[in-house]
Amino acid sequence: MIFRVFRFTGRTALTSICLFLSACASTSIPPNFLYETSLRGEQGFIGRGNRVEAARSLLEAGGVTDPSAALEAALPNADVQVKRWGLKYFGSNWSRYQTVLDANIKTEDETVKCRLAMPETPVGAPTLQELRANDGAVLQRQLDGLISACLAKVK
Repeated sequence: MIFRVFRFTGRTALTSICLFLSACASTSIPPNFLYETSLRGEQGFIGRGNRVEAARSLLEAGGVTDPSAALEAALPNADVQVKRWGLKYFGSNWSRYQTVLDANIKTEDETVKCRLAMPETPVGAPTLQELRANDGAVLQRQLDGLISACLAKVK
């Protein structure tokens, strides 16, 4: 790995640093979308760009939708806050994945916290390839199940 040191002074330095930071920070995925993979090249700070690109391509395919819209449509009088949603690998089995939904739903008299994951164990859980296949059809099906479970919890 080769590192280069650049020395900037004055206003040019500040402009260059701001441009660099804004280029690094810009993504086209929702900030609450969770996409944690165990794939080589998509882990840690170094793999962030590849991970963001993989997540972006999955969402742009159009098969996976933000659960906020479905929850808000089903609960029009509630305050819905989806904190996290997406997929992550199991710590005990890096080749198997679960779909997660973390939402707070505030109705008139109470706040329901939906902290859900499907499946709960890696046994029989889908692989990343299965979740991404057919524009994320399995991921969306699991999200729909989590949305239904959350709605049942609220009602």
